[in-house]
Amino acid sequence: MKNKIYNYSGGIKKTLVLLAVILIIWLLLYTKSLVDSLRKETEGFLKFYAEVYAKAATDYNMEDFSFIFDQIIKRISVPMIISQEKSSKPTAWRNIGLEKEQPSEIDTSKVEEIMREMDRVNDPIPLKYNGYILGYIHYGDTDLIKRLRIFPYVEITIVGLFIFLGYLGFHFIRSSEKRSIWVGMAKETAHQLGTPLTSLMGWVEVLEKENIPDEVRGEIKRDLERLKKVANRFSQIGSKPVFEECDLKELIEEVIDYFKKRLPQLGKEISLDFKAKGAFKAMINADLFTWSLENVVKNAIDSVSGVKEGKVRIELKKGKADREVVVDVIDNGKGILKRNFKNVFRPGYSTKKRGWGLGLSLVRRIIEDYHKGKVFVKESVPGERTVIRFVLKGRGSK
Repeated sequence: MKNKIYNYSGGIKKTLVLLAVILIIWLLLYTKSLVDSLRKETEGFLKFYAEVYAKAATDYNMEDFSFIFDQIIKRISVPMIISQEKSSKPTAWRNIGLEKEQPSEIDTSKVEEIMREMDRVNDPIPLKYNGYILGYIHYGDTDLIKRLRIFPYVEITIVGLFIFLGYLGFHFIRSSEKRSIWVGMAKETAHQLGTPLTSLMGWVEVLEKENIPDEVRGEIKRDLERLKKVANRFSQIGSKPVFEECDLKELIEEVIDYFKKRLPQLGKEISLDFKAKGAFKAMINADLFTWSLENVVKNAIDSVSGVKEGKVRIELKKGKADREVVVDVIDNGKGILKRNFKNVFRPGYSTKKRGWGLGLSLVRRIIEDYHKGKVFVKESVPGERTVIRFVLKGRGSK
């Protein structure tokens, strides 16, 4: 059930994005329809204006038109330019932003440029009278239409900014909560492990006085040291870790040795190899890094457990960028579906029946949050090759 949440999350995001795109398209189309309607109304009014203008220009009795000119024509807000021919020089203009200038100071080339811009948007309306064309009215969009054209973009920008800021705030709060949960869990685990460890160390001292084989005592000590190491790791998750320059090759060899000793006990015929293309050093926390690597290697071993010839290999090499070190954990197990490349690092995601889904989530926190590196599934072909890659800031190779 918990994995289905991550599988469906991608579909939910795509659905939300699709709905947002549909809403934006609808808003743009609706605004366009409003603009087109207003333009048609403007065109109809200007055709009426053209008829009145042509009639007035040829009629000597102006008394019939005085009301129309004074109460209607002079009050229109449509930018317009009148010319004798379509492409000839303008003879009169109105509402184009040059009315305040003196006629002698007006550069007619500016008016002609505005006229050409108008013609690109709207076709000129001819001034006709008795079958003769007396001139043309060139007109542009009113301020209302211009505002309507940009309004949806302004609205989308404001809403988008609001959503973005809301997402950032939500993401910050969620990250803080997750961080608090990790720290609290780590501190509590370290505290719970501390009490039995102290008691066990006391029992080891008692056992040393008894007639017990050195080999048994040695194994008990090693297991106790291992428990102390685990407790120390959890305590460092709950506090600021200390970084030191470490030899990555040596640390990886320790992890390999640890698993090689335990593979026979697990009853698994698995080959575990390590290949280093140089000796690399990096400023890391050794305990946390080896913990991360152990988690990934353990998952790789579990993945190949059902394969006839299970193979797990670790490769240490130089990265593409300068002073970048790459650690690849490669196996030929059951693989990871491409849609789950990111999900495997999310808390609660697990393909195991009793898995908690915290191992790789912890790995990502250690590598990316603490070490400022990267960890991701580079590739996966089920039954052939799955690569989980660590990218760290190195100190070079030798």
